[in-house]
Amino acid sequence: MRYIVRSAVAADISELCSVRNNQELFRSYLKQQENSKVILTIAESDDVDRVILGFGVLKLQGKQIPKLSDLYVKEKYRSHGAGSALIRYREELAIQLGFREIFVSVDPVENPKMIKLISAHGYHAISKPYTKQAVYYNDDDTSYEKTYIRIDLKKQLRV
Repeated sequence: MRYIVRSAVAADISELCSVRNNQELFRSYLKQQENSKVILTIAESDDVDRVILGFGVLKLQGKQIPKLSDLYVKEKYRSHGAGSALIRYREELAIQLGFREIFVSVDPVENPKMIKLISAHGYHAISKPYTKQAVYYNDDDTSYEKTYIRIDLKKQLRV
C-alpha cells in the first residue's frame, strides 16, 4: 500500500472522524496547531481517493522536549508501515524545529504493540512504569476517572 504523510488541515476533519470519531479533539488540535503547540499529522492513501489511514500528534511546549502523542491507524491498514511513517515524519518535524531528542509516554499494559513499535524506532525507557489518573468526559456531559499505567521513552534524534 502506498501512502503519504503530511500535516493535517481543517478540510481533513470529517475524514479524520472516520478514523476516530472525535471532531472536538481534531478541532482542538488544529487550533493548537495555529499557535504552534501541536502538529497534527496524517497518513493518507496515495491514490485518487486519498483515504486517511491514521494520524499522530507532535506536541510542542516551547523549548521542552517534543512529545509524540496519539498515534492511531485504522485497524485494516495496520502492519503496512503507516504508523512507522507517522513516527518518522514527526521526528523529522522535530529535527527541523531544532530539537535533538523526542519522547513518548505509553501505557505498556493496554498498548504493548506501541511499546514494540516505538522500541523498534530506537526509543529507550527513561522511567519505570508509573500510574496516572485522568478524567474523561462523555458526550452526555457525564465524566469518569481512570487510573492507568505509563512508561516514558526517549530517542536521540540524528540532526
